[in-house]
Amino acid sequence: MDVPLPSAPSTPPQPKHDKPKRKRAAVPDGRLFRSWESWVVFGLGLLLTGLAWWLLTEQNHRLAEARFRTLTRDLAGDVTARLDTYEQMLQGAVAMVDAGGGQVSRTEWRAYVTGLHVEDRYPGIQGIGYARRVKAPDREQHEAALHAAGFYSYRVTPEGERPEYFPIVYIEPFASRNLRAFGFDMHAEPTRQAAMERARISGTAAATARLRLVQETDEDVQPGFLIYVPVYDQTLPLTTAADRREALLGFVYSPFRAHDLMRSIMDRGASELLDIRVHDGTETTADSLMFDSAIARDAAFQEVLHVEVFGRPWTLVLSGTHAFEGSVASATPRAVLFAGLIITLLLVATVNSVLQDRDRMAELRRSYDALALARAEAEQANAAKSRFLAAASHDLRQPLQTLGIYLHMIGEQTDSPRLHKLVDAARDGFEATQRLLNSLMDIATLETGVISPQLAELDLPVFLERICEEGRLEAAGKGLGFRVTCGGARVATDPAMLERIVRNLLSNALKYTHSGTIRVTCRQARGFTAIKVQDTGPGIPQDRLHLIFEDFYQIGNPERDRRKGLGLGLATVARLSRLLGYRVRVLSRPGRGAIFLVEIPDETTSPRQATETATSEA
Repeated sequence: MDVPLPSAPSTPPQPKHDKPKRKRAAVPDGRLFRSWESWVVFGLGLLLTGLAWWLLTEQNHRLAEARFRTLTRDLAGDVTARLDTYEQMLQGAVAMVDAGGGQVSRTEWRAYVTGLHVEDRYPGIQGIGYARRVKAPDREQHEAALHAAGFYSYRVTPEGERPEYFPIVYIEPFASRNLRAFGFDMHAEPTRQAAMERARISGTAAATARLRLVQETDEDVQPGFLIYVPVYDQTLPLTTAADRREALLGFVYSPFRAHDLMRSIMDRGASELLDIRVHDGTETTADSLMFDSAIARDAAFQEVLHVEVFGRPWTLVLSGTHAFEGSVASATPRAVLFAGLIITLLLVATVNSVLQDRDRMAELRRSYDALALARAEAEQANAAKSRFLAAASHDLRQPLQTLGIYLHMIGEQTDSPRLHKLVDAARDGFEATQRLLNSLMDIATLETGVISPQLAELDLPVFLERICEEGRLEAAGKGLGFRVTCGGARVATDPAMLERIVRNLLSNALKYTHSGTIRVTCRQARGFTAIKVQDTGPGIPQDRLHLIFEDFYQIGNPERDRRKGLGLGLATVARLSRLLGYRVRVLSRPGRGAIFLVEIPDETTSPRQATETATSEA
């Protein structure tokens, strides 16, 4: 700012033409960029801000890609694991036939399949059947035996003379769609025959290519496939392929409707984060498509995996949903970008102020005023410069703290209720801004890894009593009970980091608990020491347990009211726990409060070790 000049000392009048001319003093011209120095500072600030934003964005993208790859491999593993389970059931049926010397009754078959509870435990499978090998000369005798058993309309289909037949004689559940398959010779159809011959020769399970099941009706038609496991006469040699071909008694098999199977696998939670297309074979064409959960769109994350299903190649095309992209999005790069722009503009303003002082000093040096006036102006300019630099330095280091002091002083010196209300509102805004900036700085510091744990031995009971003192006072003010229970326990940890973890958990419990008691306990278990913070608040729904450690996530605050917190406390807990190598678990049920457990290993773990955050019901 300009400093007013003092009055000139009294001097004898001089002729007008003898008075020295003065140049006009430099004044601010209102321009943001007054010189090349301002442009240099602005350019460097933008460069560093852009670099920080780009690095954080790239880091978030790499983390998102790693999480996506993990999810896709887990889903592919779920598919193969489910089919392996079905194979084990079929192998069990083969073992039952072998135990009966190659024979099994319809009653035994029904009892075996019923005991598996196929429809309840293994959705997607249409049943478990047995196709018996019938040579051409024995066909009429085979049909007569089924007629004698009470199935008067039974016949081997389709009609035609063939060297051997493999009609379906047992299929459970023996009802609804499965009745359409009774007596069907699967060996007469080329796609099924190829898989049956592959199983017959190899002696292992074999899957068919994509086909339409005979169980399908005209409604809800789905692609399907079958899995065959051969049954041999164990009294004959099985060494060579020719031996196995001759010793074959039949096939235990299961038909699958692809949509029902994949939906049952996706219902485990992957459907919210992943879309999947399943193709039979290595080509991704419309004719090979077996299942598609995706909505036509350009996905930011996509991966193609190839798996083998009992001799048949499957191609899985997996892509991230909008929910997945939202779950991996981070506000940190945008916050860094915004903060960097603000800091850059402040630096430019500071440079401009310094340049204005420099111009003023140069103008004073060029002045033809009297020595006393020049000295006075120079002293005033120097004093103004010193005050400005001191104030600017202080404000840049602690701007929010200064604002807080001013708000407090205004509130203390006014008697007007209306002004008090305005000051309180301003103080609320100041405190919310301060908490937000402090939390963002904490989050950014933890994510960049510039700090590392400083381990020291800690007396846990003394530690908890000290940091719980404030919580006890706040709980008393809200009419809540507050208990701290901890036996003698000593742990090796970073005291400052552990204190931040416990304080954040206490703050969370006090915020959401309106009646009842808050308990803080510690106990020693096998291999670790656990700190437990338990409240009697409203609890956390099961479908939100996996979200509470995300940045800015808050339950019950959709309007983002900063007086209810910022949603960064539990995110900070998660980051600090990972840095220390601790495991954090939360157990909760709506209406019954929540329990947070921090498990401190007895042996010090590497800070680089990733921690596991487990969620379960209370």
